[in-house]
Amino acid sequence: MNFTTRRDWIKGMALATLGSVVSYPLSAQNSGNTLALSAIDEASLNLWMGAIIPESKIPGAVSLGVPAFVKTMLKDCYEPAAQSTFQKVLGQIPAWFQTENGHAIADATAAEKEQFLFLLEKGHFGAEAQKAMATLKGLTIQGYTTTEYVLVNHLNYQMAPGFWNPCVPVKK
Repeated sequence: MNFTTRRDWIKGMALATLGSVVSYPLSAQNSGNTLALSAIDEASLNLWMGAIIPESKIPGAVSLGVPAFVKTMLKDCYEPAAQSTFQKVLGQIPAWFQTENGHAIADATAAEKEQFLFLLEKGHFGAEAQKAMATLKGLTIQGYTTTEYVLVNHLNYQMAPGFWNPCVPVKK
């Protein structure tokens, strides 16, 4: 019967762990963390997220970095079919807006953008567009309400509530 010592067992486990880490494929790290969008789709995404939660006295969705959150959530949490549908709808939005209003999105007023968002929500451009708009709206609101700015300044979030102050005298 062959007994191994504790030291040999720990050395063997360390080598096995190190070997599994070294052989880990690095291709997963190079794939990128967010959904890959074209420059036009990126601008359209920022524009519509800015219409959902616009800039005012407080920062809006775009200035707080919510588009990066939305792209990460779409990439990590949605199936490839849903991702491609979202990208397809996002690419068609400028053309739909042009036919609906007669001018480009960049020249639109806030009221025109809001009216167009309501049309998308109502399903005026199809069920896929309606689902994509609901997804975009939900992720935008989720991303905005979980930003540090909103949590700390408006929801009074404290990472570790309650404070320990050792210099306070204890009353008897």
